[in-house]
Amino acid sequence: MISRLRIILMSCVLMLVVLPSSSFAIQGVAGTFFQPTNDMKTWDEAKWETLFDTYHRLGICEIIVQWVVYEDATDNSGNPTYEYDMSVIEKVLCYAEQYGMYVTVGGVFLNTFWKQIQADPEVLKVHLMRIRRGTTKSIETIAPQLQCSPAFAGWYISQEIDDRTWLGETHMGILCTFLKDLYSDLNALVPNQPLSVSAFSNGWASPEKLGLFWRTVADDVGVGRVLFQDGVGVRKLAVEEVPIYLKGLHEQMMGSCCTVQPVVEIFTQLEGDTFKAEPAPLKRIREQLRQELPYAPDGVMLFSVAEYMSPVGGEKAEALLHQVLAGK
Repeated sequence: MISRLRIILMSCVLMLVVLPSSSFAIQGVAGTFFQPTNDMKTWDEAKWETLFDTYHRLGICEIIVQWVVYEDATDNSGNPTYEYDMSVIEKVLCYAEQYGMYVTVGGVFLNTFWKQIQADPEVLKVHLMRIRRGTTKSIETIAPQLQCSPAFAGWYISQEIDDRTWLGETHMGILCTFLKDLYSDLNALVPNQPLSVSAFSNGWASPEKLGLFWRTVADDVGVGRVLFQDGVGVRKLAVEEVPIYLKGLHEQMMGSCCTVQPVVEIFTQLEGDTFKAEPAPLKRIREQLRQELPYAPDGVMLFSVAEYMSPVGGEKAEALLHQVLAGK
């Protein structure tokens, strides 16, 4: 099930090591996450060209769409409301095809997720059922395009899985059932595509325990790739702690059909009640790469070029891009 994605990723790394335009490319950057927003629906072609030209110059081969729908509103009954406007996703696919890149597509993300995972298990099941139904309904609208797109490379689960909430037997069972059911729905729409899931650590579980958890989930569900977010940008882990967890994940995954790929956070979260961030210093990003690349046979993913390392992200993001391309 994962062979196509593995071949894609290895091809990306092989191409990256010969690209002269970026020191990042030489060090094995395979791709980036992409977070669709409503503002992007108004982007003109010049802005899309700028973003994808940036991807190209950095040697990006794969784009992981974080979500196709981000819900932040409810109706009078308290149920989530969705806007099934796939125009941004269609643009990403179109430009990826033009630039010879691959796209892994996420689903629906409900902004109450972080609150609901602390709720009673039965309430959590209802929340995950809403995510499953919303994701399936949204993907139905673009399934015909995905079926014929040479850029489409697989599915991404938009819900990020931490190292504390899901470790118990009950919650692990709920998670595995959700992943298997949603994967079955997606496979019915576009068959035989690999499944990727994001993991991160709050430093709660030991690297060995976290690795065993993901080996169990991967074997049960058929997960093809675990994307391990390094957590450096949000200060969950220190740079030097990340390889300890990557080592634990890799050791537990030996002999399985699931790969582990690091996700390098290229931002620094700012203080405040709401999430705000700015591009990280290049020196820190280089150290993240140095620590994580030994555990990245398929290269690393960056989170995220559009916001923090491109002209569309603002002056600081463009400045970081120029530093990278200049090899400073």
